[in-house]
Amino acid sequence: MKKAVLATCLGLWCTLTAAAELSGVFVEDEIKTGDGQTLVLNGIGLREKLWVDVYVGALYLPNRSSDVAEILSRPGPWRVQLDFVYKEVDRDKLIEAWREGFEKNQNSETLKKLQARIDQFYQYFDSSVVAKEQYAFDYRPDQGVRVSRNGKPLGTIPGEDFKNALLEIWLGNHPADKSLKKGMLGL
Repeated sequence: MKKAVLATCLGLWCTLTAAAELSGVFVEDEIKTGDGQTLVLNGIGLREKLWVDVYVGALYLPNRSSDVAEILSRPGPWRVQLDFVYKEVDRDKLIEAWREGFEKNQNSETLKKLQARIDQFYQYFDSSVVAKEQYAFDYRPDQGVRVSRNGKPLGTIPGEDFKNALLEIWLGNHPADKSLKKGMLGL
């Protein structure tokens, strides 16, 4: 009897703490921001490159939405969380993927305006990323986008324009991965 109760409690606890699982990564159904606001899981998706699972991307918002324009225009906080599943992603390949994402979704004038902040962003990727490592990008309107690796803050990049350019890597007209975009939008 004790074992059955324990198993039931454990099963209930697991369903309450992890909202979704993808490629062996469990993500929470809600998180708290640094100032105590609750963000809910909007959706998760898998970034694949040539049939290889690279990372699980999760988008957290104050309220769920599948409308990209509405998400980009929101003034409030959000988080994009990347949980890497591939054995090792080379730093240079990762930066090239970021560069491609910025360039495909921004015009040359916007890129020129953002370039110093984009270069700052690249500096936060100073080594290869291995499986089970996590990057989190937390946007707070009063500060900007805080970049963290494995829970350790690396720095903050200011500006709503940078926030939108970064989000468009996953949610823009030319996303890194179309199925990842759909997953993050909860579709």
